[in-house]
Amino acid sequence: MKKIFLITILLTFFNIDICASERSECLVAVEKGKEIINVNGMKVYSYNGKTYTFRDKSNRCFERNLR
Repeated sequence: MKKIFLITILLTFFNIDICASERSECLVAVEKGKEIINVNGMKVYSYNGKTYTFRDKSNRCFERNLR
């Protein structure tokens, strides 16, 4: 039981680090990238061949997958 608990805790910490690095990558794209769209507090940026969305109201930042 202790092993399962420790594994769960370690996986949680690794998951938090991955999310933090994705957000920091997105924020760098917002700073250095080119703004493409700005509609109702949602801004879309292009940086290094990827597209990122930043929402002013909720302070969310994420990579956008275009189809």
